[in-house]
Amino acid sequence: MRRMEHIGDALRGFLRTAHLDHRLTEWELVLAWPELVGPEIAAQSDALELRRGTLWVGVHSSAWMQHIGFLKPRILEALRREFPGVTVEEIRCVLRGSRGGPRGGHEG
Repeated sequence: MRRMEHIGDALRGFLRTAHLDHRLTEWELVLAWPELVGPEIAAQSDALELRRGTLWVGVHSSAWMQHIGFLKPRILEALRREFPGVTVEEIRCVLRGSRGGPRGGHEG
């Protein structure tokens, strides 16, 4: 008789076999943003995606873009400590409009 396997374990096994498990870990990092940066920063920002070693973060104002810029070394250290197998070299912020989408192509 076959052993029952939790769906999450089965999915991880499939992704590992398909050599896609690193992408799952990258999305886990994106989803962990609120825990990594704390409630104050998380209330003003959202991790959007990790692409080619750059974590893209949407922020609600240019002031928060600047604030995250000042905290970048500490945030990168926390990301690398919690997700040692994921390469994060840079954090880039984009302004988000009130509906949550990027606004005007502003980057920081």
